[in-house]
Amino acid sequence: TYERQLNSIHSLTNRSYFQYLDREEIAQNSFVEIIDGAKTAQNRIEINSIWNPQQQTTWGFDIRYNDVVGYSQFTTEADLPIDLLGTLEQRRIPLTEAQEARLVELRPGVFVSPGANYDVDGDGINDFSTSDTTDSTTWQSGIFVEQQSDWTERISTNAGMRADYYDVAAQDALAPQGQIAAHDTYNTWLYSGSLSANVKLQDDLVTYASYNYSEATSNSIAGGTALGADNQINPLNFETINELFEVGIKYAPSQNPWYADASIFEQTRSLRNRDGSNSGIVAKGFEGQVVYQGQKLWATLGYSYLDARYDDSASFQDSQQVADAFDNSRPDIIVGTDIGAPNFAGFEPSNQRVQGIPEQTVSMNAGWMISENWDVSASAIYSKSYPLDYLATVLIRDQITINANTTVALSQHAKLRFEVQNLTDEKNWRPVFEGGYFGSTLVFPELPRSVQVTYRHNF
Repeated sequence: TYERQLNSIHSLTNRSYFQYLDREEIAQNSFVEIIDGAKTAQNRIEINSIWNPQQQTTWGFDIRYNDVVGYSQFTTEADLPIDLLGTLEQRRIPLTEAQEARLVELRPGVFVSPGANYDVDGDGINDFSTSDTTDSTTWQSGIFVEQQSDWTERISTNAGMRADYYDVAAQDALAPQGQIAAHDTYNTWLYSGSLSANVKLQDDLVTYASYNYSEATSNSIAGGTALGADNQINPLNFETINELFEVGIKYAPSQNPWYADASIFEQTRSLRNRDGSNSGIVAKGFEGQVVYQGQKLWATLGYSYLDARYDDSASFQDSQQVADAFDNSRPDIIVGTDIGAPNFAGFEPSNQRVQGIPEQTVSMNAGWMISENWDVSASAIYSKSYPLDYLATVLIRDQITINANTTVALSQHAKLRFEVQNLTDEKNWRPVFEGGYFGSTLVFPELPRSVQVTYRHNF
């Protein structure tokens, strides 16, 4: 970071950033993700202009370079035939010869998808399974401006805009033997903007309204871009749109250690599906909290309500319903259909409630400074029952999680922290992914009561 005061009005800040990532995951259930070097470099120049105490502008330019070589294989990932109560050997799911024939051997015993698809035998049908394998380069150039204005002692605004130009090139990182690696290029502009206004009704009562719009990318591994089924970059990768309206109020009485705030909002956004398409989501909600901050005691109580629905968009699941994953050998537990899973199910466009997201949540936190070097705190989160799958055939029941911790400062540089997660040892569950694609076939058990001790030393 380089900073310089240019004159009485303008100051310059330049930030440069570089990251190199190398990672390898070869799971026993045939999932593979290998990042064979991902390089990211970014330089951002911004100028902060304080025209007068009431008007301030921040503007600038940044450029980002991302180069990724990675190999992926999730098309044969065995999610379902895993018995957590069985032996470890049952979790090792080897590839069949037919599956290996649709993949490329990266090195002995490690098979991954090629980064494109090919018709080797000329029968008009592609012969390979594809996932996120890629050798891609992205140049992102952006310009931005933000204006903060205090119009009166009680009214202020903040407005910002940004435009980014993407220039992307991608090619197959591991073409099958005898094939010419497919490649493609794509470029486009993406835009974002925001506007907010604060109005101080009284010295201790403030209201605000804000609007945010953004266009974003949907990337593959390490921020790279993979070729689609047609061996081209899918334009939908650059059409993830989010829009948010929000109004709120905050009451903070002077000379008092507490405040309260509340907001209502509506957000429309895109949910990326496994087939590369986007489903529209519209979420309406309310959030409120009361915060107490005393000298030794602090506490918060919060509540949120979220009504998230498909915005006349289609939805997809691993199977039609939970019963598909079971036979009918134990009708006393579940009347299974014996269809099997996964069998991929699509649902017509609708405004159905989005599965896998709780509608109501209550949170409580409290802490006490026993001494200058010792504090204790606890938190509790309650979530209302919500559907796990699209058809709401299975619900995750009402759940509560209570955590507690204590921290002791041993010195100016050293701290010791003791935590107990899930203090009451609840048997809680959570979805695999937001949006519920696996809601009809998979669900994760939360950890039982667990203890963690952390020692931190700052040099």
